Amino acid sequence: MKSPTILRSFLLWQIQSRAPAAVAPLPEKSRFDREFTAELDTLRLQGKDGEIGLSQFLDATIITQKIALDSLEKISYKDVDRGDVDKYLEDNIEILDVCHYFMDKMVNINTYIDTLKVVLHLVDNNGSVKPNKVATKRAMELLESPSCQSVEKVRSSKALKKLLRQRLCHETDISEILCGSKAISLMCCKFLELGLSFDSKKIGLSTIKLSQQPTSSSWLRLLVELAKQVEASVDEKKELKQTVDAAKELKEEMKGENKVKYCVERLKRRCKELEDVVEVIEERVKDLYRCLIDVRMTLLGILSHHA
Repeated sequence: MKSPTILRSFLLWQIQSRAPAAVAPLPEKSRFDREFTAELDTLRLQGKDGEIGLSQFLDATIITQKIALDSLEKISYKDVDRGDVDKYLEDNIEILDVCHYFMDKMVNINTYIDTLKVVLHLVDNNGSVKPNKVATKRAMELLESPSCQSVEKVRSSKALKKLLRQRLCHETDISEILCGSKAISLMCCKFLELGLSFDSKKIGLSTIKLSQQPTSSSWLRLLVELAKQVEASVDEKKELKQTVDAAKELKEEMKGENKVKYCVERLKRRCKELEDVVEVIEERVKDLYRCLIDVRMTLLGILSHHA
């Protein structure tokens, strides 16, 4: 028996009314988004079974600048928003200054290590049991010198603090490239600040304001996740603090001469470990500086054609 026409119409209307509305297709990912996301995903996988070190995050930041540089070279001049570029160039100068700040800080750490090496040479006594009072006095003076005392002082970069207050977002292809380049650079600088200081406070991701709208790029979500992971595992700070603690312990034991030999051996190990860490970071900060300069020069070239 056939259903009455009015019933069939009613059933058809119910089915249609319950059918899901058409879903708009997701916007096509830009080349920069795809490559940057892939780089961050690789970094995330590296830290899956262990901690992500500061040197690894620096490497990813350097590669990102190269991805940005390659993407900028394929941008059409007519798509350039001069306001976005001018803002990036303004912030780029300050990020370069922050890199200089870190390079100066590492010079101070290297000076500190050199001073400790002299202290160790004076106190070690070449295996002699009886301490040399003159050498011990000179070693104590060096441990109390400004080069040793200043390394413990926390001095945050004012320029970095100001840069971290701004909200990073994007709407066009070129603004996405500039936003990504800047976002990972600022996070890397913040981790460097933590790694080269005695500040025990957590970084606080709220200071780095990244737009996370539903249509945002894939790399935004990954970058925030990685930031939390790196924040929990920045280990370069341990090297600096452990070296300073070992130097303080030696200074105390030199007064009583009981465990001086043990303290000397401990400080030797700490100095070597810290020296290796600083050498690796120093080279990468220089590489990052050069990459940021390359991005800057490319943008200036784009503006000259856009004028």
